[in-house]
Amino acid sequence: MRNVPSLSALGAILLLFSTLLTSLPIAAQSEKGAYVDTIRFIHIEDENLALQEVRSGALDLYYFRIPLEAASDARNDPRLKVYDRIAGSMGLLINPAPADDGSKINPFQIKEVRFALNYLLDRDFMVNEVLKGYGSYLVDPFGIYSPEYPNVIDTVESFGFRYNPGLAERIISEALISQGAYKDDNGEWMYKDSPINVKILIRQDDAPRKSMGEEVATKLENIGFAVEKEYGDLNKANTVVYGSDPQDLQWNIYTEGFAGTSVFVRYNPVVPAQMFAPWFGRMPGGQNPEFWNYQNDTLDLLTQRIMFFNFTSEGERNELVRNAVRAGIQESVRIFVAQKTDPFVASSGIDGLVNDFGAGITSKYSMLNARSIEGNKTLDIGVKQIHQGSWNGIAGLQDVYSRDIYTLIADTATFRNPYTGDIIPMRTEWTNVSTKGPFDKLDVPADVMTWNATLQQWKQVGLGSSSISKVTFKPLYSNWHHGIPMDKSDLLYVQYFLNEWGTCGDENDKTCDPEYTSQAEVAIPLNKGFRFSAPNEIESYIDIWHYDEKEIADSGVFWPNEPWEITAASERLVTAGKLSYSRSQASTMNTQWYDPIVPDHAQMIKEELQKMKSENFVPPPLRGIVTVEDAKMRYDASIQWINDHNHAIISNGAFYLDTYNIAGRIITVKAFRDNSYPFAVGYWAKYERPKLADIVTVAIPPSIVIADHYIPRSVLIGLPSTMTINVQVDGQPSNDATVDYFVLDKDGRVIITGKANSTANHPGQFSIELSSEETSKLSLGPNQLRIFANSVYAFRPDISEKTIIAMPA
Repeated sequence: MRNVPSLSALGAILLLFSTLLTSLPIAAQSEKGAYVDTIRFIHIEDENLALQEVRSGALDLYYFRIPLEAASDARNDPRLKVYDRIAGSMGLLINPAPADDGSKINPFQIKEVRFALNYLLDRDFMVNEVLKGYGSYLVDPFGIYSPEYPNVIDTVESFGFRYNPGLAERIISEALISQGAYKDDNGEWMYKDSPINVKILIRQDDAPRKSMGEEVATKLENIGFAVEKEYGDLNKANTVVYGSDPQDLQWNIYTEGFAGTSVFVRYNPVVPAQMFAPWFGRMPGGQNPEFWNYQNDTLDLLTQRIMFFNFTSEGERNELVRNAVRAGIQESVRIFVAQKTDPFVASSGIDGLVNDFGAGITSKYSMLNARSIEGNKTLDIGVKQIHQGSWNGIAGLQDVYSRDIYTLIADTATFRNPYTGDIIPMRTEWTNVSTKGPFDKLDVPADVMTWNATLQQWKQVGLGSSSISKVTFKPLYSNWHHGIPMDKSDLLYVQYFLNEWGTCGDENDKTCDPEYTSQAEVAIPLNKGFRFSAPNEIESYIDIWHYDEKEIADSGVFWPNEPWEITAASERLVTAGKLSYSRSQASTMNTQWYDPIVPDHAQMIKEELQKMKSENFVPPPLRGIVTVEDAKMRYDASIQWINDHNHAIISNGAFYLDTYNIAGRIITVKAFRDNSYPFAVGYWAKYERPKLADIVTVAIPPSIVIADHYIPRSVLIGLPSTMTINVQVDGQPSNDATVDYFVLDKDGRVIITGKANSTANHPGQFSIELSSEETSKLSLGPNQLRIFANSVYAFRPDISEKTIIAMPA
């Protein structure tokens, strides 16, 4: 056991179902789960200290990027391995709430002022100076390495954002003057004889965002605003930005950051809603009815259609994404500045890390597959923050620090291939996927049931019901971490909770939470019901269609992340007004944000379980299904767990949460070695290394000589032209790749797009065939050719940019 270094510090939304296409083999009765027995997550906020601890062997890896200026030396240190994670972004969240006091104005309540910030921001400076080149210019929520980017590139480039403070100031001036604002003799913006103040909350615990915030503050001061800089961490942001009424104007701008998706997603239905749409609960106001809320019906409609597959073709779906991105950028409530390439570091003595294209080496599958070369069975991992938000699976787990650990503890119905984003089965097995979509529907059997929140009982749908698709699946049960077997009651509770908390009745309905309900209520109409077609087989009927059948299956399955008795106990506490599921509701109700990892809240859960036991309580959705004796066995098991571990985090993953040492700032998880767990040690080794595509050469048309002038890489306008690309996959010439190309004119507008054709007799050779009509669109002089090559095994493009010179024919 190594010495511990000295220290300084929804079940996601149930509507985001998950799961599989091919049967998943049950692992043989060998050791189950991960290679290691114990992982200790140790709070080390100082990135330089963390790097030194990994270098010295006191830590095995660090779950946060190392300082950018230290990355080069780290790559040359034989004691270390550096893993680049191209994921996550930084930008600005803007408060668009109008001032409720007529004596002042929030400049960012004006759409044009928000939009002008895109010209006031020097994105190139952020990438080259603040990020030291470890990143890329970002305008959209996806970024150039996303599988979605080829779909939105023309939309993104059409804005032509470049650093232009003069243009920004003109737009801002026109907008403010139209609202009665003016500049005084000192060049300061005034409204009704008072300075226009801008409050910017700057994350000081993240060096790049601290630099970005100070740069933005300086530029706003330069154009005449009185800027008030306030520094803080995520805890402060949770209170000031996400937990307050935007109209109180406790903040105007927040330096926001996103860690990227916890998994790599091929067709990302969530991101447009998460980043732009009010209904999803992540925009100012958080859908809390007690707060002022940003509203945008257009973005709500577009993103709901994307998220719930309300389209009839791939082309229509892609157009919806483009329209959502365009509308979101125009609104500029959330502004993207840079996508980051973060260097993460691990000891060279650790093998098996999976550098997921979404989560990087903090991927769940990294820890399932990590192993010490020396055979150590304990890993020590440094974390930037140990506890920054609630760990409840309803409206918590919103920060990357908690999610990185929680994903090890809770399995999901499906997961994503870490390199292609394709859905892969995990804890459910699809036995059939049927659809008549997008234009027709299936008949739903009369005995299919749903939870009726009004009647407080399960109801059969009866005759005449229909759905677009049906998914038949088998859950891969195991024991819960406290030893009680999972069963159908846990699955029933998932469906009950979605319908009960996803609908709000009158003002006396206590089973509502603005953040959760706003997301769940739009999914409920698509959930047409389910039935147990066999003791261990479920038919799920959904009004969802997708051109990729795996996406239909993923939407139809459901899976629990905690035993039903824990959820039921939390419901009793929340409906009694003692706790709240969401951060905003806690603020409104003057309660605490329910957090089952916190000992005080775990004790509240234990006391509620004891009451449930003494009352012979069985929740309404389980009456007639679960006996009082079975319920009491569960209550006893959960009570004993809380006594033993001092928290109420109980789940079904390869690791269980052993202890949260608040004073020592250490979270310890241990391998769940129960034989009921379906995956043997080593099961995830197949994902250790991606097979990437590389662009080896790009052959532009030959140079020409005109009037004794040598013109390189020339294309004659109005005549056909051919270009050749040579590609390797996993180091060998291969046609197992897709090559997308884009031609941009002198103004940066996308004028030609297409896919290069492979050459059957020449592995790895692809050709771009531009027609006469296409070359006629070229600007006279330089144009830009941008090429994206993706392996079919790994959607991480190799990108090549070339200048082509267009000359008159």
